Amino acid sequence: MNIDFDNKESRQGYLSEKLDNLLSGINNTYGQVLLDELVIRLQRTVDDFKEEMQEIMGELKNSSERRNQIIHDLMEGKATVSDGNSADGQIEEEASELDAPQMSEWEKRLEGK
Repeated sequence: MNIDFDNKESRQGYLSEKLDNLLSGINNTYGQVLLDELVIRLQRTVDDFKEEMQEIMGELKNSSERRNQIIHDLMEGKATVSDGNSADGQIEEEASELDAPQMSEWEKRLEGK
């Protein structure tokens, strides 16, 4: 039995067939109502999953692009701009002041390669 899971109608037909087999012992009135409710809930679950996956993939793509841009900026020796609030900016400034000698040595090694 070949089923094309890429095709929506094929998937629904497959699920309907399997659920019909499971519900064959229940009387016809409740069986169809129960089957319809199950199909609606399964479809809602699949739609929610697809929506969540699209959001996650979008966030992953944005994060990857930001990371690549930061790496690119660091390789070129550009200063990074903080997106955080002023308290975070102060912490970053203090940290960069403390790390200034280390960063310049690191930058010298990068430029030497």
